[in-house]
Amino acid sequence: MKKLTLLTFVLLLLNSCQDEKNDININDINGYWEIVQAQNPYGKSVIYSINTKVDYFEVEDSLGFRKKMKPDLNGNFTTSKALEKFKCYVENDSLKLDYTTPYDSWTEVVLELNDSLMLVINQNKFLYTYKKFEPINIAP
Repeated sequence: MKKLTLLTFVLLLLNSCQDEKNDININDINGYWEIVQAQNPYGKSVIYSINTKVDYFEVEDSLGFRKKMKPDLNGNFTTSKALEKFKCYVENDSLKLDYTTPYDSWTEVVLELNDSLMLVINQNKFLYTYKKFEPINIAP
């Protein structure tokens, strides 16, 4: 399973490195995303089979934010008031997100983005794979 996952990510990375222009629609980032996998620069991966929190992204024009949300079984979310604001822009055919908080600032590059999958790499070369979150609603 790990070899298959690693092969998938290598293929996605190779695909994103082609000379073709990256046709990422920034509006696809809007919504709830759950992390599926994190991979460090040395190839070690952590697979997240269950997530107690998801990331909510919202972007308008070139400004956006990300917030941690905790879904419940009734389809509702709870959150803290903390959020990470970012500015997005295209540089060298890559979509970049520049985050700023009162405590830190950093840049992430969106390698792939569509309505169901997002691959993001940070400045420390950690690769994060997200999938769109589908809430579980067991309320009658």
